[in-house]
Amino acid sequence: MSDESNALIALKNAWNGAIAASEEVAKAGPAVEALQETTPMADLDLERYHRLALAQSNAVMALRGLLEELKRRFTAPPAA
Repeated sequence: MSDESNALIALKNAWNGAIAASEEVAKAGPAVEALQETTPMADLDLERYHRLALAQSNAVMALRGLLEELKRRFTAPPAA
């Protein structure tokens, strides 16, 4: 495999990871939206919400880092 083929595979995997993590956050959306203002905070699954947000954040940051690396490696510097 070429360097570019490996880069494309990495991009696809990182992109799909970010989408999957975002979909999990979206799935929790209706339940969060349905919370009543009188719901005690102690009744919420804050740990789950935290895990979902962290997974999405990590996936998006990994994608961002990969894109920055790909730009550095495969984009020609601007002409002077």
